[in-house]
Amino acid sequence: MKDKDKKLIIELQRNGRASLTDLGDKFGVSHVAIKKRLEKLINQKKIVKVSPQISFSKLGLRLASINAEVESYDKLRELMKVFKQCPRVFFVANVTGKYNLLVLMYAEDIDTLRSIVDVCSIRAQKGIRKSEVSIGEIIYPEYVPIELSLPDNREVTPCGVNCVNCDRFTQEKCLGCPATVNYRGEL
Repeated sequence: MKDKDKKLIIELQRNGRASLTDLGDKFGVSHVAIKKRLEKLINQKKIVKVSPQISFSKLGLRLASINAEVESYDKLRELMKVFKQCPRVFFVANVTGKYNLLVLMYAEDIDTLRSIVDVCSIRAQKGIRKSEVSIGEIIYPEYVPIELSLPDNREVTPCGVNCVNCDRFTQEKCLGCPATVNYRGEL
C-alpha cells in the first residue's frame, strides 16, 4: 500500500466524518484529488465506504466467541454462508489449529447471549464435531462494525429457528432474533 493511501486511511480511521476539503488541506492537495484517491481505494476494494461503528460498552452488549470443529470443508462453507446472515454475528473466520471455525456474536444481555450460544448458535448445528464458547466483553477496540438490521416480516431466523417455538423466548429469557418480527430488543 502506498504511504499516501495509508496516511489517508489512518486519518479516516481517526475521523471518518472529515470533509474532503479538510482532508485535502491536511495533505496539501485539492478535495478533488482526495475524492479520486478514495474512489480508487474503494474500487480496488482496499477499503469500503466509511460507516458508523457501535460501542459495545455504551450499549451494554455481551460477547460470545465460538470456536468449532466442523466435520468437512463443504459443511464449513455452508455454515459460514448461513451465519454471515445472522444479525448477531459480526465476525466469521476459517482458522487452523484445534478448530476450523471462529465466530464472534453479541447479545443485549446475558440471558439472550446464553440462548444464542445454546439454542441457535453454530455449535447447535449439524456437522459440528466439538465446540468451545467463551463469554466476555470487548476491551479494544472500543467501537466495532456491527451491522444493525431492521426486522422484516419473517418468522424464522436466518439460521432456521422460529423464536416463538423456543422455550427460552417464551420464558422471556431471550429477546429473539433482530431479523424477525418477534424481536423484543432495542437494537
